[in-house]
Amino acid sequence: MDKTSCPIVAGVPEVMKAAFTKEIDFFKTRGIEYLDPALTFAEMTLTARRMFETWGPRLGITEDESDHAHREAMKALDQFDRDLQEKGRAILETVELENRVAILVAGRPYHSDPGLNHGIPTEFQILGYPILSIRSIPKDKAYLSRFFAPELARGQDPLDINDVWPENYSANSAQKVWGVKFAARHPNVVLLDLSSFKCGHDSPTYGIVESIVSTSATPYAALHDIDANKPGGSIKIRVKTYAHSLKLHQEMLEDTATKKAALDRSLDMKRLELLERKRAMLQARLVNDVELEAQIAVLAARARAYQAPEPAKPDAPKGLVQLRRKKESDAVAQSQSADAAE
Repeated sequence: MDKTSCPIVAGVPEVMKAAFTKEIDFFKTRGIEYLDPALTFAEMTLTARRMFETWGPRLGITEDESDHAHREAMKALDQFDRDLQEKGRAILETVELENRVAILVAGRPYHSDPGLNHGIPTEFQILGYPILSIRSIPKDKAYLSRFFAPELARGQDPLDINDVWPENYSANSAQKVWGVKFAARHPNVVLLDLSSFKCGHDSPTYGIVESIVSTSATPYAALHDIDANKPGGSIKIRVKTYAHSLKLHQEMLEDTATKKAALDRSLDMKRLELLERKRAMLQARLVNDVELEAQIAVLAARARAYQAPEPAKPDAPKGLVQLRRKKESDAVAQSQSADAAE
């Protein structure tokens, strides 16, 4: 409760309990004790107490032991979130460096289950597109400041979504909208919107998501009500169609990066030329500018970096006989070697 589960998902344990205990208590007949305590991850003190009330008598542990286990579990959960965000950062940095795209799955926590996502993320991974979850996006301000500079300039937290959805009511829906905002600002992130069970909590976000992606021209695919039937063939067609559009988008990123690199090289070469002219003028006046020399050295190093090194000539395999046309220089060399021998 209170974090990523909507009220419907949070109530699933009660629904399951009712289904198996309505007429006959199938758990009791098999000697099974069914536990479904309501837990909150927003108030840790209350969670610790509920855990002790549930497991203390059954495991024979004291409240101190239960609280210690709870604290260690929360530390492990925090570490898991940090590890997940580090892996997400690594994926984002890689696709940005290689001018590729990563797919952000905007969905509910249960869409991580292959049985509920119909293997759609796996299909895209097979095609070479890495998958990101909203939870794996780095949340530190140092990273987000690159993409949320306007919000930070007006004093808004980069995790705030009140500018696009002031009346948000669901934690997980708010996270989904924030993930869409991030994808709209990152040039190497595209969107895959998944929705199941005719989700009532997803419905208010459809218009907001479409408004954000249409404004930013972010590649976007929406697969809603994917559980309505068994649309294996239709889903594969839509996956391949979206993958084709992603391929075109990736080619556009590569072309843009190539043009930007060529422009940067032209600008650096022109700056170097102008600075060298200025240095020549100053030397004619017997003036030495240390700062100017440092700028020239930096630009000269960049210019050398633009030049691709000559490929090394491969060594000829042993026993290889090369056939080539005889040249006059070869005859001169042979006569000189004969004279030297005599």
